[in-house]
Amino acid sequence: MNLPFDHIRMFRRSGVIKPAFIREPLGILDTLIAVFKDHVDKKRGPLNETLSDCEHLGYDFRMVRGIASVLEARSVFQSRSSMSPLEARRQVFTEAASRVVASKDERLAVLEAVAARNGVSVAELDDSLYADLDDEQYLVSFRDIASEELMKQYNYANMIALLAYSLRLEIYYRGSDDYLEHQINRLGKATISGKGRIKAVIELKSTRRLSQRASKIDEIMRRVIQKEGWSLRANIKYPQRYKTVCVFDINNKDGGDLISVDEEENETIIEIGLTKKKEPKYGDIVVLDDVARLKGVITAQIKKEIKEEGTRYRDLGGVLVTPEKHGEIKDGLAKLDTLGEAQRFLKEHGVSDFLAVLEAYGYQVEWLRPRGNSKIYRL
Repeated sequence: MNLPFDHIRMFRRSGVIKPAFIREPLGILDTLIAVFKDHVDKKRGPLNETLSDCEHLGYDFRMVRGIASVLEARSVFQSRSSMSPLEARRQVFTEAASRVVASKDERLAVLEAVAARNGVSVAELDDSLYADLDDEQYLVSFRDIASEELMKQYNYANMIALLAYSLRLEIYYRGSDDYLEHQINRLGKATISGKGRIKAVIELKSTRRLSQRASKIDEIMRRVIQKEGWSLRANIKYPQRYKTVCVFDINNKDGGDLISVDEEENETIIEIGLTKKKEPKYGDIVVLDDVARLKGVITAQIKKEIKEEGTRYRDLGGVLVTPEKHGEIKDGLAKLDTLGEAQRFLKEHGVSDFLAVLEAYGYQVEWLRPRGNSKIYRL
């Protein structure tokens, strides 16, 4: 996952810049883990309220929010709607307009009438009314994590966010790796040399597409930190208005023991050879529930077929996206303002269930009429 850029924590002194790593497990780590575990099967709204309260426990609020974003990447949120939220609201408002609703009992009577017409329970109707709102989603599952591992994954996410502001990266590692070289060449103007010990130098320009750059650097560093004798030196201009370029150094012995990645977040099914790429059977973007429904099988069967096919995907929680397409989609959505624009953009990429993809990328919808003018935004 990518840490939101306004949550970056760093130190800068005498031309040196460093991410503000957590160096020992803190109480806030256990607290936030417990918050997520306690809110499984509850709505996102109460979870966000509790997380906001945690910002007043004496820690840097950016650190609290950053840790929470790492935990959110380990969570699956889903809406629980038995009918279309728009249709549910239309029927409820129409029913309410035909009578006086001034008490809880009268509201319940409206819900009972609409629920009976649609063959759902009052509770199911109530859940459907605003299921398209972010705060109404339920936290349906959360992958538990130890506080020390969370500390390292947060440190890594903070580092990647800062590295997105790099103007030059110098990476060393041992052992040839064609796929890693391919990723390095995709990031910028690169020079790769050496045999036993590889040196890769990447020249970069300032960019506003920070999320796309961070995703590419993440792809590279996930692989680099698994190598023997790795090291990284970066020239960083952060924030972009800052005039001085500062240097950041890290290697497997100095600082490398304080970072780690979530292996399940970026699910590697099988890597295909770079020279023998074939079109994925289910496309670059796969909404698992939709494909499974069309084929009349469970999602596990679709995942099994994808694994056997050998395509590599990034798992966004119910939506699989190839690494090559991930940055393109993420960058493209960042330029859009309305639901209609998002629908057209994703349709061009072969997506029919565009709302599922928007949700997977963390977007919310502010519903307006006509529907296509609804605003989309990402926290």
